[in-house]
Amino acid sequence: MEKIFYGRKWFFEDFLPGEPQKSTWGFLIERKIYSEKSKFQKIEIFENSELGRILVLDGKIQLSTKYEFIYHEMLVHPAMLCYNEKPDRILIIGGGDGGALREVIKYPVKEIFLIDIDKKVIQVSQKYLPSVSKEAFKDKRVKIFFEDAFKFLDNYYEFFDIIIDDLTDPSGPSLPLWGEIFYKKILRALKKNGITSIQAGYLKEKLSINLREKMKNIFKNYVLHKAFVDCFPLDEHVFFVGAKSFNFDKITLIKIQKRFKKLNLKTRYYNPQIHFCSKL
Repeated sequence: MEKIFYGRKWFFEDFLPGEPQKSTWGFLIERKIYSEKSKFQKIEIFENSELGRILVLDGKIQLSTKYEFIYHEMLVHPAMLCYNEKPDRILIIGGGDGGALREVIKYPVKEIFLIDIDKKVIQVSQKYLPSVSKEAFKDKRVKIFFEDAFKFLDNYYEFFDIIIDDLTDPSGPSLPLWGEIFYKKILRALKKNGITSIQAGYLKEKLSINLREKMKNIFKNYVLHKAFVDCFPLDEHVFFVGAKSFNFDKITLIKIQKRFKKLNLKTRYYNPQIHFCSKL
């Protein structure tokens, strides 16, 4: 929501359903870049000198161009580097801004599926937030689907090596994708040794804690990573990495270091040491 204080316009993030409406955060709107309502949600882009450009969907902040690399690197690399074999097929659910895709294309995979219900988010992000995707959408391995992910996953059984779940907050069009039924669909679509990475909200947020318990009910093998992302300043952000049968305890620092070096990965925040010290 936008409010005017002392003659200057500020943006304050809306509250999530069920969360205590006692505190939120905001930033000074130095420039409004874009504001339109798509078929599914309101899309806004603002500019602030400390945060860069900020993508907002239905009143919830999705990223800032200055700090999004922390979020996207932590969402993608812990899962990708844990995978035992060379992954062939990757699925990104959501991720219309292209940040997760940018990190995934750093790997020598065969196919990358990206499904986002809102085509407008991809179009707007490519136009006004080009530093996020860095033309990742032009990679020939990428296949884009503008569909409902809830129904989309019914078409795939033990098909994907890795599934990256990069959803918006549990409200609006993504709400049905935050629940045990959808997590079971992800589990079903993963190969036997497959791994999923799910953005899991704030560490101490009541709603996110409850959602993570649901994830644990479905994925008996899992590990949690955390990172502080400056454009989500109320708490540390959590990343849930789950699997059908993979044993995360067998992953050592030496293994991650060897894979990281072999792939010659270029990252700004994530590294093998962060991989282990970020674990909860």
